[in-house]
Amino acid sequence: MATTTGGTLFAIEPAEAYTSDDLNYNDADSRVSREHDDERLRDVKLKTTEVPDWDRYTTVYIGYPIWWGVAAWPMNTFVRANDFSGRTVIPFCTSASSPLGSSASELAKLANGGDWKDGQRFSSSESAQNVEAWVRQQS
Repeated sequence: MATTTGGTLFAIEPAEAYTSDDLNYNDADSRVSREHDDERLRDVKLKTTEVPDWDRYTTVYIGYPIWWGVAAWPMNTFVRANDFSGRTVIPFCTSASSPLGSSASELAKLANGGDWKDGQRFSSSESAQNVEAWVRQQS
């Protein structure tokens, strides 16, 4: 996506990285399952929320996986920490089976401003060509 838009990438990284065992939603004792069951655990600390040169961006694409029908909760921390005022925000998500649902509008509610557009869901098997075509339609 960054190649198509000419933009730069910023990785939203939890301070404590999720392992594959942590992400095993079929295990009731996995980290994401515990966080799912207890919303107080969803305040995930990030390595940083400060995007270099944030003030120069007028359009921001925000990509995230869907967890239990919502944006992965580390996204909440990032969105709350940044000022999206004066920016166009274009959300997109990846999911094996869940739809976009209200994930983008829920992030917009947490955000400090911004013109949040309708989001787009991509399956894990989506072709790069289809993603690039969608990105071009956004400009």
